[in-house]
Amino acid sequence: MKHLALRRVSAAAVTVVLLITTVFSLSIFAKAATFTPRLTAPAYSNKYFYNSDYNVFQKYGYGLPNCTAYAYGRAYEILGKEPKLSWNGAGQWYDYNRNNGYYKYGSTPKVGAIACWCYSGGGHVAVVEQIDSNGNMTLSNSEWGGRTFYLTYAHKNDYNPGGNSWWTFQGYIYLIDSADIVEPTKAEYKTGVYNVTDGPVNMRSGAGTGNSSVGLVPNGAKLSVTKVQASGGYTWGYTTYNKKNGWVALDFCTYVSALPAETTAPATVQPTTAKPTEQSTTAAPETTQEPRITPEPEEPVTRATQATQPTTKATQPATVAPTTVPVTQAPTVAPKTEPATEATQPVTKPAKKGLGTGDINSDGEINVVDATIIQKVLTGSLNLNSQQKSWCDFNFDGSVTIDDVTGIQKYISKTY
Repeated sequence: MKHLALRRVSAAAVTVVLLITTVFSLSIFAKAATFTPRLTAPAYSNKYFYNSDYNVFQKYGYGLPNCTAYAYGRAYEILGKEPKLSWNGAGQWYDYNRNNGYYKYGSTPKVGAIACWCYSGGGHVAVVEQIDSNGNMTLSNSEWGGRTFYLTYAHKNDYNPGGNSWWTFQGYIYLIDSADIVEPTKAEYKTGVYNVTDGPVNMRSGAGTGNSSVGLVPNGAKLSVTKVQASGGYTWGYTTYNKKNGWVALDFCTYVSALPAETTAPATVQPTTAKPTEQSTTAAPETTQEPRITPEPEEPVTRATQATQPTTKATQPATVAPTTVPVTQAPTVAPKTEPATEATQPVTKPAKKGLGTGDINSDGEINVVDATIIQKVLTGSLNLNSQQKSWCDFNFDGSVTIDDVTGIQKYISKTY
């Protein structure tokens, strides 16, 4: 009887263990299945980002805006418990996790994963929020001394998914079990008034990225959309801006209100009666601001002692007073320590007419040469005349920053 009782107890114990294991496993999959992407800035009442000791970076004086503070808080929010992530600079996160074996890691993007970059003197981390059925990714970010929250976009096969050209992409840290591709819930778009909240965006001759661009619509512009059509993974709205008619990807816009009662859809594809919409004069929300991007410094934080706030932050070099550079000639390289080579000199093609904004060297194309010219202007190694400098302001925000370089890169890759 004693042996029989033991066998019964053992069987019961195994049943309980299996039940607990099953419930625990189901809870894990349930959490992964109900993952909610963060596409807007966290509220100040969110304990994982503000006003609590949950976020170790905020606790020790390195709170938002800061990519490590944001990614740490977002990981806490996703997991519902303290993440086992590095307390140091972003450039150390990937190796810290790999060396300690806290989470799985790799080069394939997954929803809820942390994307990691490093560069000389620093790094960056972001969170993968969405991957649609076409492999298009949305990542949430923050930046040291800059934007508290912003989104970047890339394809799952990009070697540097949403990062700047001087960053080295290291890989992803997988916080949760999630499918490689998750179809996000699509917003329902309709005719109405929209604000461009992630511009500048291309206005195209047709609904789809394969159609030619007829102009650029800057961030903050207000558009009256009279037709809506889905194509190529985006939802397109037919509108008028700056006396031009065309289609804009509404995925980069925010719905404001219904159209005024007197506004009706144009009878033809190219209406002649629509009035140009003036650019919105209201301030863009925090989540869509495009200030300067400053490389995030490495700032170690130790668990034993409280770190102190850095006394200086990296800033973009001041704009150098322009010297006269003929518009039809290639800009000259100023520094003597880095002699220009034929490969790096922008080449002017007199046979083509300049496009204006974005076409800095007036060669009739907006390409990587123009992005390189803006980078040289920002580092102070190149001076431009006032006309050329105005063409550098690719996102029409009134200043020349690294965001204009990024805007040209998106334009070249037809990101939107």
